[in-house]
Amino acid sequence: MSLYKRKRFPVLALLGVALLAIAAVACGSDTVETVVQTVIVEKEVAGETVVQTVIVETEKIVTTEKIVQQVVVATAQPGFFLQAPEPNPVRGGHVKTAWGATMRDFDIYQGGSGNVLSQMYDNLIRLNPTDGLKTIVPDLATDWSISDDSMQYTFFLREGVKWHDGEPFTSADVVATFDRVLNPPTGVIIPSSTLWDAIGKVEALDDFTVLFTLSTPRVWQFDMFAGVGSIIYPKHILDANNGDLRKVIAPGTGAMMLDEKQDGEFWRFKANENYWNPKLPYVDFATMLHIPAWTNRGTAVLTGVADLSWNVSRDTFMRGQTSPDVQVTPLPNFGFLEVRWNNEKPPFDDIRVRRAMHLAFNRHVATEVYQEEWLTVSRWTNGEGRTPDSETFQMPGYRKVGAGYEDDLAEAKALMAEAGFPDGEGLPEFTLTTATVPGHAEILAPYFAAQMGQLGLKIKINAVERSLVNEEYKKDFDFVLGTVFHSPLPNHTPQWATVLVTGASQNFGRYSNADFDAVVDKLNREADPKKREALWVEGQDILDNDPPEVHFGYTAHMPMWQNYVKGLNFPERLHQEWGRFSTTVWLDK
Repeated sequence: MSLYKRKRFPVLALLGVALLAIAAVACGSDTVETVVQTVIVEKEVAGETVVQTVIVETEKIVTTEKIVQQVVVATAQPGFFLQAPEPNPVRGGHVKTAWGATMRDFDIYQGGSGNVLSQMYDNLIRLNPTDGLKTIVPDLATDWSISDDSMQYTFFLREGVKWHDGEPFTSADVVATFDRVLNPPTGVIIPSSTLWDAIGKVEALDDFTVLFTLSTPRVWQFDMFAGVGSIIYPKHILDANNGDLRKVIAPGTGAMMLDEKQDGEFWRFKANENYWNPKLPYVDFATMLHIPAWTNRGTAVLTGVADLSWNVSRDTFMRGQTSPDVQVTPLPNFGFLEVRWNNEKPPFDDIRVRRAMHLAFNRHVATEVYQEEWLTVSRWTNGEGRTPDSETFQMPGYRKVGAGYEDDLAEAKALMAEAGFPDGEGLPEFTLTTATVPGHAEILAPYFAAQMGQLGLKIKINAVERSLVNEEYKKDFDFVLGTVFHSPLPNHTPQWATVLVTGASQNFGRYSNADFDAVVDKLNREADPKKREALWVEGQDILDNDPPEVHFGYTAHMPMWQNYVKGLNFPERLHQEWGRFSTTVWLDK
């Protein structure tokens, strides 16, 4: 979110989301306690005074303490072109990655895999991968300005850019891209539409200037343009396909072009020799191997089958810590592992049943039995507004065995009896759909079923290919285990707005609470840190009392890469971003 008054800065904008400092991730079973303070800092930037809101977090990890303080300052760099942070990068070579590389369709805005497809496309602006995602840098926009009331954004576009099919890029492409999001054609469904619905109008002022006008204040709206999924599509391809690109791999303007793909095996990209940035890309080819299991990903990197993975398993991560050939680092991620239920379907339409499931589910044990990824027990935000662990772990629903959980379980059983379902009496057998990923299908799903069994719920497990999990939400589902609850920003307001507000575009659980909706509306508009802090508390209290789902915890991702992989600056990253690795990556071999 942008908590500052921003004039026109010629090239780099202060990244508002990065002002919300990210807690470092604890490894192993260490307990993490985070205490948050808000500090106001004034900096002289491009001749103007900018007031920055800085979150200072104190982390307590068993016997060690450290202060994490992050201050991001805008810097004007006329003529900026993104390039690798290391000197004398080597050109050429073929980089191979290990993670899931499948999708049900090819339209990023309709649910196609952004981490795969984004290799071919550009945004207006993007997070800088070379400084740890701390700043926003130009992409297809060379410059921008924001009005004094923050209700208008003007982007000045790069000239001379060509689509991969040779057509010229203009402001018409930007207008067509976002007009489709704001006004989808018949049959086109944009799951991320709530992230953009504060925009009332987008218009081309000339061939290389675009004006966005908000219809309602939204303090985090500008930062969304830097997201991995906020790519620009070509107008001529949108027009030729009636706005529906699910079955079309549209040409992009990006550093890489599609070379070959085999479904379920790999996607291979080749360098765009006519890329508008003369410095990029460095590699000739980038192949994304489809390796869905975390352990297999780590093994692929350790054995040299792959050069890089965004996220490996805990056991291979620890092996990587002692390997002389690879490097690893934990990175905060802003997504829950969750089980979502259908809030409109009995008995889940009863707040007593929802509250009972929230209380009966022991999150701490889940973090111990699940060995694929690190899990952090939290309430409903892992960024701004996160409740310190010392408080969270004393709250009903978050208490440990021997420290209050037994009372939570007793209350849960009493609520089920009050709702008319003592020991599950009168309830049908439910279905829990999960991805075939071993950690989900073989550990988390059975664990959830066992936890709910304490309340008498009988649950059978239905495992499907991961790219099909979200299709279950279109049905009259019971339970779905997934990761929809994810924030694109350290500020989790867009997460709440998109996933939990009544009628929101990713509210697949069909949750509705008018009081919660009112809190999110205030967060969308409010810039004052103290007022926002109170709103986070109010919102989380509502969700604890009237839970929309059960969450295991926030994940922490574990990238692993060969020593010779350069250009991505993983150790400096504030958080994980599954995106355009191929733009700046180079191989020192």
